[in-house]
Amino acid sequence: MKQKAFTLIELLVVVAIIGILAAVGVVAYNGYTASAKIASVKSNHSSIVKFLSSELKKCEIQGGSIQLKSKGGSQTLNNVNCSKSSTDTASFFRAVQDHLNNEGFKNPYITSNPAFYSSGSATNGRTVGSFTGSEITITSAFTNSNGNLEKISGKVIDDR
Repeated sequence: MKQKAFTLIELLVVVAIIGILAAVGVVAYNGYTASAKIASVKSNHSSIVKFLSSELKKCEIQGGSIQLKSKGGSQTLNNVNCSKSSTDTASFFRAVQDHLNNEGFKNPYITSNPAFYSSGSATNGRTVGSFTGSEITITSAFTNSNGNLEKISGKVIDDR
């Protein structure tokens, strides 16, 4: 009587092949997620610099006030006065920070944290701003492929 079944050797070969493919897949997946986090930090940084710059230019050209979403997860619009004497550079920056964090800017390394801060140091996935007169320096940090903390910076001038 002939029985149709796999031999033990055939099953072990299949299990070994699946194990090798899984090991390669895990390593590749970790590389993909690491590069995605770096790309996310760079994208957040670029978006923050562009948005802040465009809102400052809008104020400079139009005057009056602009509407930004307020702090604390609220979708309420907040009128921010464009006059530099009414809203100094740091206050304007904080209003933009609240707006962008409301828009969903998250730290890709710790997704429960916002990505954008108005003070502190730029650590993994965080973007912070510092002020010198009318110059705003925006710095973002991420862990590069070598495992070192790398920082990128951009400057925006408040010419209102």
